[in-house]
Amino acid sequence: MIKTNNTLCTYEELYYEMWETAGRYSRITRFQVIGSSHDERLIPAVWVGNGTQTVFCIAGMIGTDRYMPGYLVEMMKEYTRAWECGWKLEEIYDLRDLFEKWTICFVPLLNPDGYEIYENDFFAIRNPIYRQMLRMQEVSCKEFTGNARGTELRKNFPTGYYRRKQIHQQPASENETKALVRMFQDDPGRGLLSFGYAGKRIVYFRQPQAFSANQKSYRMARHLQKCSASDMDKKNFHLEDVEPAGRQGYGSPEQFYAEICHQPAFRIEVPCENAAHATSIEKQTEYREIHTLPLEYIFSL
Repeated sequence: MIKTNNTLCTYEELYYEMWETAGRYSRITRFQVIGSSHDERLIPAVWVGNGTQTVFCIAGMIGTDRYMPGYLVEMMKEYTRAWECGWKLEEIYDLRDLFEKWTICFVPLLNPDGYEIYENDFFAIRNPIYRQMLRMQEVSCKEFTGNARGTELRKNFPTGYYRRKQIHQQPASENETKALVRMFQDDPGRGLLSFGYAGKRIVYFRQPQAFSANQKSYRMARHLQKCSASDMDKKNFHLEDVEPAGRQGYGSPEQFYAEICHQPAFRIEVPCENAAHATSIEKQTEYREIHTLPLEYIFSL
């Protein structure tokens, strides 16, 4: 199996790692394809745990999030190994007991088309119409943030404050968006952790007209902020919040989840500077800062 937290994997390799892990640990995991992209790449998800309460962890919404999908796959594998061996992860988290009550759903690569475009240029898109449309945008594949149709998924969710950027643009118009919306509708869960690259910060999304819920989200965000950096010499993640009408929340999956499911939603972001050229040690350090945040979130509820 590939060490996905310090190896840049292809879409096929990540898919296979998820499928193989679910098959190996079938007593505790469940593999499912939740949808497909516009270029017909399958969107895989793995549920870890036998509990009735679910926490969602998603990543890979834009193609430039190079290592975050691999981090979530490695996180999933680390949890399942610890469960099978009866280990206490970091000598704190008893996963045998936790996964009897809880389930963590991992969706590491929501935008497989964008992920493949970064590495293989727009020729990675098999549909000739979509491929030509993308090439006409005159955007470098290394800076491209959309899916096969050129839509940015982070702004495509039907939130109450969604804003149309183009004449024919509609919320939830993309296959990838619809897949995530269906998953939330089937099981609202107890929280959403969305991982990506930007500044080093934890962003929590407020719910409209829900003071007590927003206070709970603030307290949880503060707690995750304290748990995110194991090295005391490192600066903790910055803490930010997004109002329901805030610009950061326009069409975002986190704001949609907070509005529809009325549960805490967080965006965990790590610095993007030199992410593509990070050394193996730097990537392992980055991974260690975030790999227990889903567990800490559950233990703190």
